[in-house]
Amino acid sequence: MKLSQRISFFANLIKAKVLSKNIPLVVVLNTTNRCNFRCIYCYGPYYDNDKNDFTTEELKGLIDELAKMGTKAITLGGGEPLLRNDIGEIIEYIKARGIECGMNTNGTLIPLKIESVKKLDLVCVSLDGDKKANDANRGIDTYEKIMAGIKAAKEAGMIVHTNTVLTKNNIGVIDKIMEQLKELGLYGEFNLPFHQVSANKNNPALNLSNDEARAAIKKIIEYKQKGYPVLFSEKVHQYVASWPDYAKRVYFSENPDFKKIKCYAGRFMCFIDADGMVYPCAQMIGTFGALNFKKVGFKRAWENLKVNTCQACYFVCFNEFNSIFNLDQKVIMGNAIGSIKEALSKK
Repeated sequence: MKLSQRISFFANLIKAKVLSKNIPLVVVLNTTNRCNFRCIYCYGPYYDNDKNDFTTEELKGLIDELAKMGTKAITLGGGEPLLRNDIGEIIEYIKARGIECGMNTNGTLIPLKIESVKKLDLVCVSLDGDKKANDANRGIDTYEKIMAGIKAAKEAGMIVHTNTVLTKNNIGVIDKIMEQLKELGLYGEFNLPFHQVSANKNNPALNLSNDEARAAIKKIIEYKQKGYPVLFSEKVHQYVASWPDYAKRVYFSENPDFKKIKCYAGRFMCFIDADGMVYPCAQMIGTFGALNFKKVGFKRAWENLKVNTCQACYFVCFNEFNSIFNLDQKVIMGNAIGSIKEALSKK
């Protein structure tokens, strides 16, 4: 975020907390049902989805509503958002409303859509290790295409970071991933798999044992302590490393018997899927009674999120946001420093 956007973000956050008001400050918006990859850990069957995408006007109307309600950051996702022919127009529309615009992408279409990508404030490319590990997670011969996308974004002067989903296929190459990030001059985030509601749910590569998951997160912490470019705070990584049982990804209604990071999903952030359903976060697809903004309007769909009973989860990215929303000074300072270093890394 620009300094002015960051000040506005925290001003709105503090105001919302003082007034006990819910504001969708951070929104993840899946812009399409379509995807050209079939990653084993995807939380939705986007590669098999034949539903119609949003029209350009539907998305613009939604963006107008979000701007009026105080949204300060939108991350575009999918499916694969770069499959949309109007993606550059959508990015421009978001930024014209004074909203920071990022994107989660598999990266393969970046060279073809570089003029649209350059309009983004930042881009996150999924990368799961060296060729063998990445292709086991994401498909045969995807590694070279992803790397070409990263190279094109870097050459265009973009702020780029990577997202790695930890599975049995790549926890053994964390050392290689760290060296890869250092060589590329990229920051990387690492997340454990989401709850699966698609055909992927029985894939054994996603079922890390407690020892495997904990060892992987601890190794990432060690590299961060050594100064390697690991995105997000050490404090949140330590929280995830101490998670008691990784088979239980989320505590929904019951309170955990450990000191939790409070969940603000549905209060200060939300997830809008490509079918129009509005969830507190993507982890709740299939478990939350979401409403479709195309049928009831975004305001009504957002108000429905008040019934969110989620207590805690083990996801690094969500807990980083939750810590910021909780005004955790250590995490906010670390995040600010990381953002500055990430911005400098594009040069």
